[in-house]
Amino acid sequence: MNVKYGYRHAALGLILFSSLVQASGLDKVDNWDVDGTHGVLQVQGTLTESACRLAMSSAWQTVDMGNTSTGMLQQVGRQGTPVAVQLRLEDCLSGESRSRNQLLGNLLWNPDMPGMKIRFLAPVSTENPQLIAVSGTKGLGLLISDQHKMALTPGIYSSPILVSPGQNQLTYYITPVRTYAGLNAGAYRAQIQFQLSYD
Repeated sequence: MNVKYGYRHAALGLILFSSLVQASGLDKVDNWDVDGTHGVLQVQGTLTESACRLAMSSAWQTVDMGNTSTGMLQQVGRQGTPVAVQLRLEDCLSGESRSRNQLLGNLLWNPDMPGMKIRFLAPVSTENPQLIAVSGTKGLGLLISDQHKMALTPGIYSSPILVSPGQNQLTYYITPVRTYAGLNAGAYRAQIQFQLSYD
């Protein structure tokens, strides 16, 4: 019984305090009701801990694959011209890396440089799961590879690499590849997402 009374008393105190604040605010003339004098900014965000920050210009990119002639892709597995994609990492912090390579099992360790790995996410080709599917044409898929031209499997994180404190520029390649489906000429497109992970 005393506890309930205590809560009511506290609530009443808050209501009275709020009323006093409003009353004192009414005494001030600040032109709030005049058009064009005041405004409100609703600001929100998230503070996260990350080894690096992805530059905004890298987060959203349009990649022009150019023209690839059907003559270049007559045989299954033939590749067109690779197109480089640059990802810029900024404000990378110094820190210890202990990244284990999922494919090889070895440990990448450095006392001052963080480890980074990436994966690319998109629907895969029904003819070859190593290739990303395209829409608009047939007989073509997209191969993603790292800076050493080593193929990356869609949806699987790459081998970890070390990034230097400060700024880093990472290069990946997208290459059109002929699949065993019948080849139809035409414009094609694909949407590829990527995720970075730091260890």
